Formats: sequence, C-alpha cells, structure tokens
Amino acid sequence: MRALRKACEAAGATVKIVAPTIAGVTLAGGDVLPADGQLVGTPAVFFDAVGIVVAGAGCQALRVDSAAADFVANAFVHLKAIAFSESARPLPERAGVIVDKAVVPAEGGGAACAAAAATRQWAREARVRPLR
Repeated sequence: MRALRKACEAAGATVKIVAPTIAGVTLAGGDVLPADGQLVGTPAVFFDAVGIVVAGAGCQALRVDSAAADFVANAFVHLKAIAFSESARPLPERAGVIVDKAVVPAEGGGAACAAAAATRQWAREARVRPLR
C-alpha cells in the first residue's frame, strides 16, 4: 500500500482512506489506519481512482459486504482507474470488474494507476452502458 500511495502522491494525487467504518482499519501489525470516510457514506464517484488494498482475511470480510461490492462496481461503471492488491482480487471479481488497461495490480502498478487516473476510461463506457 505504501508504494501505491507514494506513486499516486508523486503524481500529484491526494490519497484518502475509505474503510468499512469511520474508525479505520487495524493493520496486520496492530496499528490502526485512520479512515477519511466509510464505505456506506463515501461513494467511489467522488474519486478519480480507487485502490483496493486489503489482506486475505479483510478481503473475505468485504466480499460479503454489499457496500464494498457497490463501491468497487460504481468505481468501474463511473470509468475510474482501479488498482488492487493480489489478496484483494476476489472483491473486484465479485463486483463484476472486467480487467482493462486502467484496472491494474497495486503491486508495482502505482505509476500505471496514477497515469490512468488522469482521465476517465471512456473506452470502457460501451461495456458498462451500451450506447444506442
């Protein structure tokens, strides 16, 4: 997560943490990462890009949380760039995210995500909203 955050900040982005609760999340080492917003009250549409970085156990908990699936699905249909950690892969899959050039692995994908976040992913629109 640190590398993804660093790459995004280097590209001029402001990073916000959205968690299941406003209390934040407890990291593997026991430290608490404060949240700037919670899943049910901070929609993905507010952001240019979304990073999904969770450990395996956290991902399993989020897979059954409809707010988490909605957050990720809305990021995708609103044409946002999405980075995800390998352990978070089941969450975008559950949300119906189809991998494209702006859906990138968080491990080593910080620069790719930051570049994709510079614009909406217009090529994706026909897939998520068939135009007639």
